[in-house]
Amino acid sequence: MIEERVVSTACVHDCGGKCLLRVHVRDGVITRITGDEGEEPQLRPCLKGRAYRQRIYHPDRLKYPQRRIGERGEGRFERISWDEALDTIAREMVRIKKTYGPEAILDGSGPANQSLLHGTSRSSLTRLLHMFGGCIGRTGRMSDAAAMAASQYTLGTIHTGSDPEDLTNSRLIILWAWNPAEAIHGTVTNWCLTRARENGASVISIDPRYSRTAATWADRWIPIYPGTDAAMMVAMAYVMIVEGLHDQAFLDRYTIGFEVFRSYVLGREDGVPKTPAWAEEITGVSRDTIAELACNYASTKPAALMAGWAMQRTAYGEQAFRASITLAAMTGNVGIPGGSAGGHYELDPCYPEPFGKLPVGPNPVGKAIPINKWADAILLGKAGGYPSDIKMCYITARNFLNQIPTVSKGIAALKKLEFIMVHEQFMTPTALYADILLPVTTFFEREDICVTPRYAIYMNRVIDPLYEGRSDLEILTDLARRLGIEGYNDKTDEEWLRSFVPASAIPDFEAFKANGIHHFRAERPRVAFEEQIRDPDRYPFPTPSGKIEIYSQQLADLNQPDQIPPIPKYIEPWEGRRDPLSGKFPLQLLTPHPRQFVHSSFTNVPWLQELERPQLWINPVDAEARGIRPGEGISVSNRRGALVVPALVTERIMPGVVSLDEGAWLNLDASGSDRGGSVNMLTRDEDTPLGDGATTHNCLVQVEKA
Repeated sequence: MIEERVVSTACVHDCGGKCLLRVHVRDGVITRITGDEGEEPQLRPCLKGRAYRQRIYHPDRLKYPQRRIGERGEGRFERISWDEALDTIAREMVRIKKTYGPEAILDGSGPANQSLLHGTSRSSLTRLLHMFGGCIGRTGRMSDAAAMAASQYTLGTIHTGSDPEDLTNSRLIILWAWNPAEAIHGTVTNWCLTRARENGASVISIDPRYSRTAATWADRWIPIYPGTDAAMMVAMAYVMIVEGLHDQAFLDRYTIGFEVFRSYVLGREDGVPKTPAWAEEITGVSRDTIAELACNYASTKPAALMAGWAMQRTAYGEQAFRASITLAAMTGNVGIPGGSAGGHYELDPCYPEPFGKLPVGPNPVGKAIPINKWADAILLGKAGGYPSDIKMCYITARNFLNQIPTVSKGIAALKKLEFIMVHEQFMTPTALYADILLPVTTFFEREDICVTPRYAIYMNRVIDPLYEGRSDLEILTDLARRLGIEGYNDKTDEEWLRSFVPASAIPDFEAFKANGIHHFRAERPRVAFEEQIRDPDRYPFPTPSGKIEIYSQQLADLNQPDQIPPIPKYIEPWEGRRDPLSGKFPLQLLTPHPRQFVHSSFTNVPWLQELERPQLWINPVDAEARGIRPGEGISVSNRRGALVVPALVTERIMPGVVSLDEGAWLNLDASGSDRGGSVNMLTRDEDTPLGDGATTHNCLVQVEKA
């Protein structure tokens, strides 16, 4: 009988969680995947991690290097050797650099792998391009760029989150656009929310959809129109001010600029008091509900307002996050157990010195483009105000075409480039446009380390690489030799990994490797800004004033008050429900994360496809007005494109709003309409003004029978 062995690794996709996987292997083949059975809270994998073997052994895995022989996007490729592939890439890179300069090369590395050595975002590819003479980099992030900017200017850091376990100390938890049941936000968050409910906490969900998070934990669901969160928060501040419910002593000691914000809220600045009645017209939330929530939040301590990243993926997404921090300060819930500072919610690490990772070095070109504007930058170049004329894109771990707004622009951009290089595991919509396509391994086929602020996981190699697959680092090491780059990779994988681990954090590397996991223990859950509140003179906030900056002089100095005001404000969004464009496209489209995919990864896994296919959530009121029946094929369209998906007619979404999960793969028909459910056919590639963040939740559409 062949003995089964169990190997520890981690799931390191960019979902927000880093889960421990116990992988069962017999005769070199993965038979099943189980989870953490250790002490609570356990680092249990979700359905995606449990289904991973179907992804590894999927018949559509790319098996060998290929060269395009048809038109870009057509999908016709021929098999070639590794030597031929790498020689071609090196030749094209040298040609483009010599002809146009290194600024003609775009770094297309993506975030799909979040480990230390083989992590893909600004890692091995970025290192090679920097050593080759530089490249065009990227600014902003699709996930959370606006939240990062808002937190940085208001609190001085993006590390604004307390340990998830601290939620168990809360009496009131407001999940504002926060949906951890589907859009993972930490491996143990859901366990902590369950314990908080068991401890008696009241939970309120504010979301246009009655999400699985709301269905699981919320005592109350408050639907709100997309992009209007800041208006509701400002109106809550109005209630607290006029009712005398705000914590003036806290504001006086720990904040700066509240009086300027108060003046705006009371209407002294523009003659418009930001009353609940004012906000009702904007948000769709009744004035009584707004007033009741404001009083409840101000009078219940400790209370945690958990600001989800969904609300900052809107036209002026920084404003809602700055407003969430302001409300937390007004209620005195910053820096106390069971409270929350609002903001980005990154955690401070528990270990004394940082882990290393593959160094990338400086970029000699020193230029970058906003990630949302990648297609524009290629199409318009210097003539359009971008820093260079891009001729080549080298893509790793990123489904550019599918996952960034305005697919039609993306197709045109990819067709314009002189050379496209892609590392992939499957023939994704982006891979169809590659000139050379290389097969890369999964994290089951290599060694690595995954680190979070509270634990580290040693990712043992579970199986040998399948087919002709190689790791990104292995591929780029061979390419570096052909390019004449010295010192790109002069260590083995294990030597790199050992060099990354500080002895002060993990003193016994061998034990760590054998156990598979190391926890960084704290006596109790860490509370963000606890030191600043306890002793503000010794531990000031890391802002210019040393306080929470409700008014930011740095933002005032930018001199863009209509888009980047120095205090949190509600700014009417483009493609909101009151945009004149709503006359032609009357429904607001949401693009949430699906529970069964990680962005566009896992979309082809059969077990996960069984759970839920792409479908448009639509309220019965809107469906009836259009004669749409449940399950019927419907066309969703706007000025940027169109797609056809089945209708899910449900009261779990408010009237006037529809929802289609992001991540499904593009599948264009002969007319140019998408049949795969790729929502970025419809979204707009506009940035938030401060953080270069995505704005995918400001999108107007029309829906009709297909």
